[in-house]
Amino acid sequence: MGVKISSIRSARFRGADSIRMDNRQMTEGKNTVEGYAWIVFAIVLSTQIIALGFGMVCIPPFLTTIATELKLSSTQVGLAWGMIGLGALIFSIIGGLISDRIGLRWAGFWGLLFMSLSGAMRGFARDYLSFIVAMFLFGAAVGLTRLNFPRALSQWFPSKRLGMVNGISGSGAAFGAAVSMGVSASILGPLVGGWRNIVILLGGFTFLLAVLWILLIREKIADRHSVAGMTVVFKGLAYVLRSKTIWVLSFISLLLFGHAQSWTSHMPGFFETGYAMTNAAAARLVSLSLFGAVFASIIGPTISDRIGLRRRVMLVACVIGGVTNILQGSFLGPVLIIILLVMPFGVGSISPLLFTVPFELRGLRPAIAGSAVGMIFAFQNLGAFIYPILSGKLIDLFGPNYYPYFFAQALVFAVIFMLVLRWLPETGSRASVFERGQEN
Repeated sequence: MGVKISSIRSARFRGADSIRMDNRQMTEGKNTVEGYAWIVFAIVLSTQIIALGFGMVCIPPFLTTIATELKLSSTQVGLAWGMIGLGALIFSIIGGLISDRIGLRWAGFWGLLFMSLSGAMRGFARDYLSFIVAMFLFGAAVGLTRLNFPRALSQWFPSKRLGMVNGISGSGAAFGAAVSMGVSASILGPLVGGWRNIVILLGGFTFLLAVLWILLIREKIADRHSVAGMTVVFKGLAYVLRSKTIWVLSFISLLLFGHAQSWTSHMPGFFETGYAMTNAAAARLVSLSLFGAVFASIIGPTISDRIGLRRRVMLVACVIGGVTNILQGSFLGPVLIIILLVMPFGVGSISPLLFTVPFELRGLRPAIAGSAVGMIFAFQNLGAFIYPILSGKLIDLFGPNYYPYFFAQALVFAVIFMLVLRWLPETGSRASVFERGQEN
């Protein structure tokens, strides 16, 4: 009997040791980056640069030409450009449900294929109706596709690298947009024969990216469900709608991207009227800050990864964003240049973390995270649609005095600061169990 008892005890101890070893191996596995992860990263980054950055911003430099060709008024041009945001707004949450249902591999493929076709459709438009329909469909494709990028990265990168790779990925879209703004009309247009051939060519490149996506992107879900059934999908949506943290992230996204879109829309006018700059000089200042956003989107989230915390980095970014938005209308020369280069760290440090935090919440299964990311993207597009209109009304009301507008822009970061401080749990590799808590 003694032998049997000792054998049982020995087996129990061996079982406990085995469990501890398995747990240690799982923890180590979560903190390592597989070589294949960099293939996923390369595909996501290329897609952000070409399909999103170039694909969206190749149109604005030709809006005057398009208006002449299609005989459009300024109001019609503005509505046509807004159709991309409207399509993305409507289809972001739908895209999240689809991604949860069929998995990010197939959802990303079909979304990119749809983006390829709808993007090329813009080049075949011969009247206003066909043009705005193509623009809306392209925006819908963006809504269906974009949320799969942070989902793919979250599956293959550990928490200590996730902020950095999301930041670089997001900066890819900003980089593509900045380069597209600079070369589409001056270089690409004459080279390929006009804006129609540019969007058709980009549609072809996006099709190639769709093929690469389906061939090379694989699922890696921690649990046994790689895709979710419809019941699970709708339960996941219900969970997201009850989640205080996802609502906070969504509202921050609305404020943050509304602020960014407003700044890009209205600051050229301030530089022209307030500082008597030429249109070209004002555009160069705006583009300088846009290029600064590329680096901010990398540096801020990388610092967050290094210290292993998200919430603290967001709070510091809010202070930077608030102070620089107040100061931007009071200086000229080198001081203004410094302000414009530092200012993007407000938006750039926070933006990638909005799509990092959901994958670090304890209560949110990776298989149903698409609904969460889709909701954040939907609020982002809502803010980008309505905030420039509201801020434009503010400028009309107080113009040519822009300081109420600057105060409103800074107030955005004050509100975000309070939301983060009061309602957002700390996440990241060094967040304590108490700080992280159980997401509710």
